[in-house]
Amino acid sequence: MTQSRISPIAASAANIPGKVVEIAIVGFIIVVTLYFGQAVFVPLALAVILAFVLAPPVRVLRRFGLPNSPAVFLVVVLAFACIFAIGALLTQQVTSLADELPRYQITLKEKIKALKLVASGRGGAIERASNTLKDLKEELEKPDTASQPTRVAVTPLVNRGLATTGADPIPVEVHAPEPTPLDQLQGLIGVALAPLATASITILFVLFLLLQREDVRDRAIRLLGSHDLERSTTAMDDAGSRLSQYFLALTGINAAYGIVIGVALWLLGVPSPALWGVMAMVMRFVPFIGSFIAAAFPLLLAAAVDPGWTMFLSTLALYVVGELIMGNAVEPVIQGHRTGLSPLAIVLSAAFWTLLWGPIGLLLAVPLTVVLVVLGRHVDRLEFLHVLLGDTPPLSPAQRFYQRMLAGDPAEPVEQAERIIKDSSLVDYYDDVVVEALRLAQVDADRGTLEVERFTEIREAAEVVLDALSDHALVAKTTATPVGEEGAGTASDWAGPDAENPVHALVRACDPQAVAPEWREENAVLCVASRTALDETAALALAQSLEKCGIGAKVLGPDQLNHGALRGVRLDGVRLVCISALDVRERGAHARFLVRRLKRSAPDAVLLGGFWKLDPQDARDSAVIDSIAVDSVVHSMKDAIGFCLRTAMATSATDEPLSALASERGLSSAASEQIAS
Repeated sequence: MTQSRISPIAASAANIPGKVVEIAIVGFIIVVTLYFGQAVFVPLALAVILAFVLAPPVRVLRRFGLPNSPAVFLVVVLAFACIFAIGALLTQQVTSLADELPRYQITLKEKIKALKLVASGRGGAIERASNTLKDLKEELEKPDTASQPTRVAVTPLVNRGLATTGADPIPVEVHAPEPTPLDQLQGLIGVALAPLATASITILFVLFLLLQREDVRDRAIRLLGSHDLERSTTAMDDAGSRLSQYFLALTGINAAYGIVIGVALWLLGVPSPALWGVMAMVMRFVPFIGSFIAAAFPLLLAAAVDPGWTMFLSTLALYVVGELIMGNAVEPVIQGHRTGLSPLAIVLSAAFWTLLWGPIGLLLAVPLTVVLVVLGRHVDRLEFLHVLLGDTPPLSPAQRFYQRMLAGDPAEPVEQAERIIKDSSLVDYYDDVVVEALRLAQVDADRGTLEVERFTEIREAAEVVLDALSDHALVAKTTATPVGEEGAGTASDWAGPDAENPVHALVRACDPQAVAPEWREENAVLCVASRTALDETAALALAQSLEKCGIGAKVLGPDQLNHGALRGVRLDGVRLVCISALDVRERGAHARFLVRRLKRSAPDAVLLGGFWKLDPQDARDSAVIDSIAVDSVVHSMKDAIGFCLRTAMATSATDEPLSALASERGLSSAASEQIAS
């Protein structure tokens, strides 16, 4: 038995190095191909991004009845006409700036001289300190003549058979031949041909991607997985739509930012404002440092143009305020942080693409990485890209809770719980995180990868977390106080975003003081752990939740059971027994035996089965549930709390209908009916 279970694990572990080597080889081949094929891949990358930007306008024209091909050609012609017009404007601005630079140079030199005078300080303190350091350096470097050995200068009379004449050596210079007119023509053609070739290839790629986008999509689906066409098609369409919206929004935001910068610089009197506006727009595609690079040249020019410092300071304030507004107000509101990239991924991607393709790689780093992350989010085979580069936490809250319990570190889960509770509730945290983490632990135990001895460590660490959360309300209430007390809030004070949730509404409507005295006893509810410390952890969470509602609850660990019988436990006043079990599916016989013994020990108590791992929709789990003779079965902490509260309130001394109490607390009629049921 042991050998058959271990051998598949060992076999899979043996395959891991081979897979790592294969991935490393494939990755190396891809990087080398991208580096040496950048003449083709750079225009292709530009075309892919432009295709995502231009796809929405093409779709708009097609909705107005224009066929696909004319719509594509019209959009592409207008887009590249704008690009070339901006390029011509920039060329004119650069030429004008070059003509004016000698005049600006004089002003800049004067300011540098003034800064040097200021740096020398009143009384020349800095200058005197500098001179002192120079004197000390010269003194240290002065040779010690007393300790130097006596040297005799010997002048050779013959050097390789040639008498010395004392003449200086003749310097030898190598000059390249003067280029011919044909060489000059070839150089000019080469300089002009490279950008024209890149632009031409980019235009061709854009046309192809827009004209054949359905065919490209189908081929991508066939390549990435055609076994589930519906899912693959939906994923590719969603990815394309998201990328189009993101790139279009990003281009629009950066263009608006560039226009604002250009107009503001024009008003300030900085030369060539259109050039700096376009640079500000383009450099915003560069993460972190793009805006600083874009601001450097206008600041230098502002200092050179204005004899004073007013223009320089105004330009500096413009870029600082503009960056703050863009980074903290405009982009989060319009884009909603839809890049999906972690900060580390942005830095690494910028370094990688810059090393691969140079400055153009730096500009394309974030857009290309966004494409990879979105594809990894929607395509199973590329999921590792989303895990490595995306901003989604690599572990779910339940997985992180489980991992920290294994490490014996409850501090981080406590902080995590407090953040989650702010947006939801404590009972939701117990269901979505604690119970789910216990399920993960039980799965590992079933597979044989988690030793039973570690269950106690998990329970002890989880008990610290539960104790730290004991001061939090089970379901957050507003400023209202319970009905019947002084200062009770209005009905609207009790209504919240989860007011229609039956269990939340029931907890809100429940007044601990209205619970019958017999249900406030310490052992009114016995939360019995079925077999392991994992079951006991879930029982602890349930008991704490019930006590917050005014119901007395006591936890019985596995060590307090003797073959299913309660040992040394006072059973007077026990109203309800809840069995907490995670491994009922694998050990149904033990659960049935435990239920029979508990019925004998507490025949008058209601027996509730808290089978946290079972799914009532699953046929196998449903059969297991039907075979266990409990009064009711729950599968979540919410259901268990709701069942206990309804059972307790049904026997309340005041016998007040729950629906009436819920209505009095301001809950809807639908929620009231659900509570009463």
